[in-house]
Amino acid sequence: MGHGIHQFDLMLSVLGPWSQITALADRQTRPTDTEDVSVAAVRFDNGALAGGQLPAVPPETSRLRFDFEHATVELEHLYGCREEHWRFTPAPGHEELADLWADGDGPDITSGHRLQIEAVFDAWEAGEEPGVCLLDARRTLEFAAATYASAFRGVRIAADELTDDDPFAESMDGGAVPWEPVKEALV
Repeated sequence: MGHGIHQFDLMLSVLGPWSQITALADRQTRPTDTEDVSVAAVRFDNGALAGGQLPAVPPETSRLRFDFEHATVELEHLYGCREEHWRFTPAPGHEELADLWADGDGPDITSGHRLQIEAVFDAWEAGEEPGVCLLDARRTLEFAAATYASAFRGVRIAADELTDDDPFAESMDGGAVPWEPVKEALV
């Protein structure tokens, strides 16, 4: 959840609503109450497929790769990204798309919570709706909960399958974590 939630959010904003997810998670090398390795496969409403993993070893960077019909877009960063962290590769015969990608006029500012909060306040001050609404945030959390539900139950989870009374709607572990909690050392 630490790094993953932001990558989920970005992936969903690019690929749209998801329809089903199959995931695995485990605690293999680190003494933590959460997983240290996980993988997931996702199907989206528009037919797109995505795969993801959280490795148990450094580097702890976040990576996203989107393969489209005429280009590939990649992002790799640690705790916030800038323009330099994005890579755009047009498919052969579509090199002109690189010019469109490079036309960004905005400042190259590191992404982060502060910028997101400022964008909400700026929209409110302008009398506009923020670019992201509470429903968008809920969809990202539902996706995260469904990822854990799939991993810990060992089944594929469909979008909207987790109802409000489902244990994963109340807690990301859903009361089903398959490993023992880490016991804190007495000091």
